[in-house]
Amino acid sequence: MAIDNRRSLALIKKLDRALAMRDAKLPAERVHQIRTSARRLEALLETLGDDADARQRKLRKRLKRLRRLAGAIRDVDVQMVALRKLNIKREQERKAALMQTLSEMRGKRELALVEALDEKVVRKVRKGLRRWRQSISAERSRERAYGDPVAASLRGFSSLSRQMGSLTTENLHAYRTRCKRIRYLAEIGGSTAEAKRVVEPLKQIQDAIGDWHDWLTLTESAESLFSRPPGSGLVTALRNVTDAKFVAACRVCQDARRSLLAQHRKMLKEARAQRASLSPRKAMATAAGASRAQVA
Repeated sequence: MAIDNRRSLALIKKLDRALAMRDAKLPAERVHQIRTSARRLEALLETLGDDADARQRKLRKRLKRLRRLAGAIRDVDVQMVALRKLNIKREQERKAALMQTLSEMRGKRELALVEALDEKVVRKVRKGLRRWRQSISAERSRERAYGDPVAASLRGFSSLSRQMGSLTTENLHAYRTRCKRIRYLAEIGGSTAEAKRVVEPLKQIQDAIGDWHDWLTLTESAESLFSRPPGSGLVTALRNVTDAKFVAACRVCQDARRSLLAQHRKMLKEARAQRASLSPRKAMATAAGASRAQVA
């Protein structure tokens, strides 16, 4: 499967445009653009492995730092949105106090990202993006460097499923992080039907667990702020919502897991059938190539 170069170029252009803005404030939409574009480009650079040159490795490190800072702001933004949606008539003062705490937290995290986006850093990142864009444009076919991203994502999910076992409140967020990377790898395959069949269940996992984790983080913020009173209706309400979100997330994960593992089994079956139809020498070469790709 060929790499969707148009998607890669679009991501580079999107992040470059977001970094070119020199606003004093960082609205949620711009933070989202920086975070998601940087993360997807990180995933693309990760697939290069040893084929990445020194400049691409430096770019990846810079993207990772910006993505983490933007992600910290995003975490607060979604908590504030969730708190506004929480319909609780009692303890309005505590709700307002929690909202104020989150607002102050966002201000500090926004300042950290603004400082990271100084003129020198932005110039280096944009220069790296421009250089990368030129290399992609010059080399239209990247399949030799990347391999098949959809097949790699299915292998990665199968391996993750064996490693993770049962999902709990302790490992669910880590599971989401791993699935998110696998999803971004599958997206490199473009908008083909094959890629979409893999991306969709991974997106469902990411959204469901993300929703639970947002409420969990909000609950922990409330518990930290109102730890002294023996009982809080606001905290109780948040815990109830979080528990329900956890149950819903586990259900989504189970359904998505069945779909993805079925696709992985189908892929293996088709690969075996293809090798069986080849001559012995070609079959051995194909098997060896698949083995090297899996190890990579």
